[in-house]
Amino acid sequence: MEWLVIVLLAGGAYAFFRLRRQRPDISILPGQFVVVDLETTGLDASKHEIIEIGAVRVNRDSDHHTTFEAFVRPRRKIPKKITDLTGITQDMIEKEGELLEVVLRQFIEFAGNHRLVFFNAEFDMAFLSNAASQCGLKIDNQVSCALEMARRAWPGRRSYRLADLSKDGGLSTEGAHRALHDCRLTITVYGAAASKLRSVT
Repeated sequence: MEWLVIVLLAGGAYAFFRLRRQRPDISILPGQFVVVDLETTGLDASKHEIIEIGAVRVNRDSDHHTTFEAFVRPRRKIPKKITDLTGITQDMIEKEGELLEVVLRQFIEFAGNHRLVFFNAEFDMAFLSNAASQCGLKIDNQVSCALEMARRAWPGRRSYRLADLSKDGGLSTEGAHRALHDCRLTITVYGAAASKLRSVT
């Protein structure tokens, strides 16, 4: 998974800064952190459900990284608009999906005590916390929000959507709205924003 280091150290973070002569300094980043993205059946964590968890455990000083990807079997069928957005079908979930508690336990073990990085932490943590509570589990890792950091790093932008930030960073958004692909984009936004802000939050 060398693309993680290539993206973070080269083109993506480069273009965010518009510094053509100098690579961004990513020494501010934690030695290890876990970038997480969820796909869900809707926007309301109190009534909608997680259908996919994707995560990348990033090693800042290495080109060896570990991924986690799992489908979650929701109680209700996936709405057509979600399938249209994500490409995740009911058939995929029925064939490959696992129970929420099984996937959550696997994810919690994967994440360990590392910092969790989300593009929109408020949204994703609402779903994760609600799901963990349903299963008698707890997620209390430190959290960083790439969206909030991007707003501070580049004030005055017309759009802070992940796709728009990624396009400005020279990254392809093909495959967006699948968890692991969005993790890849989030890594670059987070790395660039953290370098500019000199902060991991």
